[in-house]
Amino acid sequence: MGHLDARTLLIAEIPVLLLVGGLILAAALLGRRDRTLGWTGVSLLLVGLGFLLGVDAPGSAWQQSVTRFGALLILAHACIWTGVRAFSGKPVRWLWIAVGPLAWCAACQWPGFVLSGVARVITYGLLVLAYTGATLWELGVEPRGKTRLAVLPFGILLLHGLLTFMRMLVTILLGPEPGRLRFDFPMAVFEGMLFFIGVAFAILMMVGARAERRYRHAALHDALTGLANRRALFEQGGDLLRDVLAQRRPLVLLMCDLDRFKRINDEHGHETGDRVLAAFAGVLRRVVRAGDLCARIGGEEFVVLAPNMDAEGALGLAERIRDQLRQCECRVCEPLSASIGIVCAPQDGDDLGILLARADQAMYRAKDAGRDCARLWAGGAEDAALAAVARGGGRCASQHPVDA
Repeated sequence: MGHLDARTLLIAEIPVLLLVGGLILAAALLGRRDRTLGWTGVSLLLVGLGFLLGVDAPGSAWQQSVTRFGALLILAHACIWTGVRAFSGKPVRWLWIAVGPLAWCAACQWPGFVLSGVARVITYGLLVLAYTGATLWELGVEPRGKTRLAVLPFGILLLHGLLTFMRMLVTILLGPEPGRLRFDFPMAVFEGMLFFIGVAFAILMMVGARAERRYRHAALHDALTGLANRRALFEQGGDLLRDVLAQRRPLVLLMCDLDRFKRINDEHGHETGDRVLAAFAGVLRRVVRAGDLCARIGGEEFVVLAPNMDAEGALGLAERIRDQLRQCECRVCEPLSASIGIVCAPQDGDDLGILLARADQAMYRAKDAGRDCARLWAGGAEDAALAAVARGGGRCASQHPVDA
């Protein structure tokens, strides 16, 4: 690598960097306008531009070439750091972005610095290590919002920092080299191209994984309350039920329905109704255990799946839900209340659809008993037709009161 002509190597790498940088920047500008990809794309474009301006120039143009080449590469490292900060939603630190390039430009005003290979390598290395270390800090010490794919850019950055440090160490040990460019300059240029392209694609993978996680979260969660939705209940709840039954452990299902919710919407508006629903979701979060599953399955109906709990525990849980709801600050014309139907697995069924249908029946028995109470499913009234309704995802509307 040391025998390669530096000018030829720079020219060969320029179109690669500009093309990849342009594509990543275009991806950042499409759709959600991702800031992380935007800063990453800009960093690649800056490196390509730096290589373009860094081609060796004769005479007095040499100082300007070194100044612009180093400043743009240092600025590109600052953009990578800023992009990783943007991934966590942190603000742009414009001053710290500018400090490194400005320090390099200031040092390049001294002709002796430009002509000294040792001074250039050490100064450039220290500035690069500063931005690389800051980026590693954001990825490693500040893991909020990161995925396991953060390991990949972390490893690339760590390797880049080690190679930069080794180049500084070799420069100090071997001393100055004759001529304007040190013997290891072509190798450093090639490593720089590989680093920026590698870390750019690693960050692209991180952004893609985060987007996938967000889309899946939106698909499986209710937008208003943040609880699991009906789809998540059948996916996650079905798996939970199968695991519990396979281990011969009990499980209870609670169907909770806010009393007189239609009246709340009609008399106080849907905005108030939404606040009531969000407040009820908060009550469930406070009351249930870490391993329980809460879901909003539509309207004012909520479901709680609680493994390792029997009928007595389910009645206690229902009482805690009702007590917390009465104390909820989000009141309207009267304290909030809920009617709750309870079924127990496996004695009341081993299919989630059937359990939901039977809990629904028990819940409406609670409403018939005067609301604001809980009832266990007692059987008897449910038959094969009810099981068919449950598997079809429907319900017997004729059995439901008009003002629930």
